[in-house]
Amino acid sequence: MFKKTGTLLTAALLGLTATVATTGPAVAAPVRAGDHTLSVGRLILSPTDRGYQGSVSVTVTNTGSATDYFHYKLREPVPGAFQRDDLNCDMFDMRVEQNRRVFNCALTDTWVELAPGQSIRNELDFHVLTDPRRYPMSMNGGWVEAYSTNGGLVARTSFGALFRSTTGSLIRPRPYVQDAQPDASIRLDGPVTEFPGGEGNLRVPVTIRYDGDAPHNSFWVQASSLPAGSVFWHTDPADGPVGGSGALVPVPGLRLMPGEEYSFALVISPPTDPADATKLIDIEVTTDWYPTTPDVDPSDNVVRTALAVGANG
Repeated sequence: MFKKTGTLLTAALLGLTATVATTGPAVAAPVRAGDHTLSVGRLILSPTDRGYQGSVSVTVTNTGSATDYFHYKLREPVPGAFQRDDLNCDMFDMRVEQNRRVFNCALTDTWVELAPGQSIRNELDFHVLTDPRRYPMSMNGGWVEAYSTNGGLVARTSFGALFRSTTGSLIRPRPYVQDAQPDASIRLDGPVTEFPGGEGNLRVPVTIRYDGDAPHNSFWVQASSLPAGSVFWHTDPADGPVGGSGALVPVPGLRLMPGEEYSFALVISPPTDPADATKLIDIEVTTDWYPTTPDVDPSDNVVRTALAVGANG
């Protein structure tokens, strides 16, 4: 189960009328370097029922006389905001600068060449998981670089993000200050039961919660101190890789808003010796990001339970 504790804004915020006069990140003028032009639009993030969302266009134009291949690199202006899933960005060719991810992206799903005068435009999507404010905000630090096979780095331009307020205003934005450290917690969520149709396996229900808006990719849950014969098979629902005694938490979209919770269960085989069912095991949740930073309060990142039906009831 996936839920938000506290107040959530509704999607009706999207229908608010924007104030015309603004300050903050402006549309980047086209940058021309030799025979190539790079144009980056304006990133305005609007409030939704789950944080802020918006997109910006990136256009590369071959203004020279020779056909060439192009790609670009992107540094997100807000840590953790860039949604790379719909684009041709290599997650394995990624680095981090100032806590912002830098991606290497192709202009299309295949390496295509641009003829003289030809352009390709990409729409880049961004999603910031933080509670919408009644005042506008801004954050800088993003950039786009265009590369060609023949000329290497051919153009570079900076861009930032402007957050629309819940009243629709963009006037006099305040700096957006994002949390630097994750704040995840885990708790037991009911008694241990037999997993239906699981050949005697046990179901240990837990709930994770995320507070704050520090950037993160996903959550990982680890079971340790397992007695002999006990194996952590998968989560319930089962969605994501399991490795050793740990697994990816199957949160839809992998990330959580401040104050959101997600309930699931660990499916673990019982101990070989029934007497070991009273021994306690540890279940820990960790937050994935680059680089790894300690949790704000590690005291609530671990719960302990016995592997016996009815334990924790």
